[in-house]
Amino acid sequence: MRLHGADVLVAQGSEAGGHGDKRATLTLVPEVADLIADIRPETLLCAGGGIGDGRGLAAALMLGADGVLIGSRLWASTEANVSEGMHNAALAATGDDTIRSQVMDLARKLDWPSRYTARVIKNSYIARWHGREAELMLVADEEAAKYRAAWAAGDPEGSNTFVGEVAGLIKTIEPVEAIIAKIVAEAEGLLRKAPAFVR
Repeated sequence: MRLHGADVLVAQGSEAGGHGDKRATLTLVPEVADLIADIRPETLLCAGGGIGDGRGLAAALMLGADGVLIGSRLWASTEANVSEGMHNAALAATGDDTIRSQVMDLARKLDWPSRYTARVIKNSYIARWHGREAELMLVADEEAAKYRAAWAAGDPEGSNTFVGEVAGLIKTIEPVEAIIAKIVAEAEGLLRKAPAFVR
């Protein structure tokens, strides 16, 4: 890995919503932290994937991250440009209700490399096409139009809610300021109770 000039690097585990690869946050972050310490210690490391409360922030810091990148939890905020239907789908979901798939990209006719699948909430669209990607490609123009219309309408069944496994920890839609304050306070309380940790 080359970090020439990188001020910040994000190590995002596969628990994250949206596009990513296969590694899990718990093992990826310390491995990247050790690598950075060896070759460019001034680069800051942010952990991403599965972090939605103070426990996740505290854990990321204990794993060697300097901070975190929070996606799904802040997506579930009052400021986010997200339809009520998509928010409600996320509030009703657990981490087990998510899946990594290429269907959403194929449906939108986006040419993502096949190794970078996206994590979304399972729905009827996924149930119809996951595992039948070749068939989806045969009707891509028609399906792309349907998908775009469902997305514009905020329909969580005809398009997809790009949310990670942290969905199971999301119980409310709140202002970003309140979410961050709660996460930081919880992490601070946990870290004050923890024994001294040296990376």
